[in-house]
Amino acid sequence: MPEYEVSWTIELEAPGPVEAARAALAIHRNPASWATVFTVRSDTEDVTVDLDPEHTDPSGHGTPNVTPPA
Repeated sequence: MPEYEVSWTIELEAPGPVEAARAALAIHRNPASWATVFTVRSDTEDVTVDLDPEHTDPSGHGTPNVTPPA
């Protein structure tokens, strides 16, 4: 089975790095969050995966959009 590195990025303001990490974690764990875009890296390919490109199903079970990263 292939191995992947998956990352999610967000820009936010916070008093320090620990507070920034806590704020990002809270956003990412929120069931209503629209944090559905990930960069996925493998040995052979880097892609951006948007699990909810239509912004209609934050569960991530919609039809994904997979593109090379910008």
